[in-house]
Amino acid sequence: MSSSSDAAPDPEAPRPPAPPGPACRRLPWALSAALLLLLAAACAACAARAWPGPAPAGGLPERPPDARARLPDSPQDVGVFAQLVARDVLLREGLLDWHSDPGLKGVFLAPGLSYDEHTQELVVSEAGIYYVFLHLELRRVVSGSASGSVSIALHLQPLGTGAAALALTLDLPSEARDSAAGFRSGLLHLRAGQRLGVHLSAVAGVHLTWQLAQGATVLGLYRVATKVPAGLPSGHPS
Repeated sequence: MSSSSDAAPDPEAPRPPAPPGPACRRLPWALSAALLLLLAAACAACAARAWPGPAPAGGLPERPPDARARLPDSPQDVGVFAQLVARDVLLREGLLDWHSDPGLKGVFLAPGLSYDEHTQELVVSEAGIYYVFLHLELRRVVSGSASGSVSIALHLQPLGTGAAALALTLDLPSEARDSAAGFRSGLLHLRAGQRLGVHLSAVAGVHLTWQLAQGATVLGLYRVATKVPAGLPSGHPS
């Protein structure tokens, strides 16, 4: 008589669980990878919200590609931002006047910045490195072949270097075009209390056929750093 150890296995008895196969072993790795991808996507979304993206006159400006590499620390004060829209459309020699009411379309004025209606200057209350930009847009109002140019120049008070901190000139196009636009920007070291005014000048006779495009000529800035590189003078483009 054979022993119980030699007995044939019962076909109806429950079988022991099979050892985990390759698919089961890959599951924790795949789950970890998915979690890492979700985390990376969340970080990218946060970064996109933290930094302004490209936009024309109605929104925040695009930061130049090499701006961050040239700063001493990572920008943290993106909330200090202003954007003013030219009030008048006539090409009058002298300082431009600006809309500064944040309730108007395209106008922003964050705490720490103010607009002096009397002197027509944007006032900075906190020092730092600022990304400053100018956008000039013209439209033809009378048919004609008037030649010449229109310029705007950003000046700082008290004076930084004595010259224009930013300047932009538009050459008037031929009769085939009824509009012209240009953009100028730079990184400036601004002191607390410094004032920014924009002076407009035009060749004689241009004002008869051209005007500023309504709501499209803009002065704006936002602070990208509070620490200033050693030896960088106030009002100097970086």
